[in-house]
Amino acid sequence: MQGAASACGDSEVVGDAFIWKFNLNIMPKKNELSLMHELLHIKHQNVRWSNFLIKAALACSLVEKRALYFISLWVKSNFTEKELGVPDNWKDLYMHLTDADLGIIGGVKNVPRTYESLKLLARKLVPVSYINDKGERVCGRIHWIDAFYYNTSTKEYDVRISPEILPYMINVERNFTTLDVGEAMTFQSKVTQKIYEFLSMYSGNYRYTDAELKANGYVYAKNVIPVDIEQLRNLFCLDEVRDSRTGKIEQGEKYPNFNSIKRFVLEKAQKELYSHFMAGTGCLWFDYQVEDGLKRGRRVKKVIFYIYTKKSPKEGPVRPWQEGDEALTPYEKNFEPATKLTPHQKIHANPLYSLDVNSKEYVLSDLLKRYLDGDEVNYYMRMAMLEMNRRLFNKTDAIMQMIQVILDKEKQKSFRTGSASYRRKNLIYYVFTSNLKEDYGWSIPPMKKEKPTKGKDSSEGRKVNR
Repeated sequence: MQGAASACGDSEVVGDAFIWKFNLNIMPKKNELSLMHELLHIKHQNVRWSNFLIKAALACSLVEKRALYFISLWVKSNFTEKELGVPDNWKDLYMHLTDADLGIIGGVKNVPRTYESLKLLARKLVPVSYINDKGERVCGRIHWIDAFYYNTSTKEYDVRISPEILPYMINVERNFTTLDVGEAMTFQSKVTQKIYEFLSMYSGNYRYTDAELKANGYVYAKNVIPVDIEQLRNLFCLDEVRDSRTGKIEQGEKYPNFNSIKRFVLEKAQKELYSHFMAGTGCLWFDYQVEDGLKRGRRVKKVIFYIYTKKSPKEGPVRPWQEGDEALTPYEKNFEPATKLTPHQKIHANPLYSLDVNSKEYVLSDLLKRYLDGDEVNYYMRMAMLEMNRRLFNKTDAIMQMIQVILDKEKQKSFRTGSASYRRKNLIYYVFTSNLKEDYGWSIPPMKKEKPTKGKDSSEGRKVNR
């Protein structure tokens, strides 16, 4: 993504309410505090985050995330709007807060709780990784806050923003998302906060593309995003986390089954976002469905989100989908599935079909070497020749058919991203047995490897010393 506009479009600017408060280290009067509180909760104030921050697996409480939104407003006022970069002087990174500010973040009656949340934020680390100049991957963790102080005399707080986090908020021109923190500050659930951030990435003029589906005539509609269950679990920090160096468990697993995720994450966030949207204070809400084609008893692999905004509203009943409604479909309605070629038509449409026999043998051998060891390559080449000799009229079909089933398999994401062991077994036990049989009427049984000889002298019937 190059960037994402706010789902609310152009929003009203809060004005100088935050700017003067951040620059003047004074306690506002009661009526001023009430005005700031009202502005924060009613008017829309946008900030820009790098998509890296949106996708980062950072487990935050409700109040901790509100504090991060508040910090983002401070960064915007002091750096982004002034067109400044990351400062060289670390003293310029201090936020000066009072109990009034903490009251805005966590509620006037919850200042002590907000204070504790700010302290905990100083311990929270965001996982990062990048490729250095030598092409090496470097993994690390960075803070949002790297220092936190409380002045017992003035009753004020000094919070220093980590310089490592600022590049993800200051002058971000690519791969960013615009968040309405005026709305996000009012959410009552941390899962709503996170799913709002995530869906905001795709709430503009976004269209998810899948090359394999598109080739078959299926094009995703705008603002529809399929999410692998592993990505969803990582987004909400639901998996067990171990230190990569020591193996020590840093976080236990949460919601191991999808029904729990559905109840405590998806339905909870959907209900709150929908209520905000219908009240006129929200920018987006969503429907979702489990990936089609899953049989009863199988694990859910993917969740498809349908994102609705004021510019792209839901068609039909404006409420979360329920039984009896028209089925949700993620694809454009005006696209027709492409005519599916038969296996033999695919072979004739393949540019390799025009090659001579020797060239096809070379292509097949090269494909096999990608996934199999030397003995296995020789075995399957030999079986291809036997099948060729069995076919009296079109001897090259056997080789072309083997090439085609391998190429078809390589288009599948699970095969491309699988381990070397997975790809090898997939070819041996499925492609050359089931796929060849289903498409072309013949198959190749797995190679039988010789069993290791036992340590016995066969002539004398006793063990041989080695």
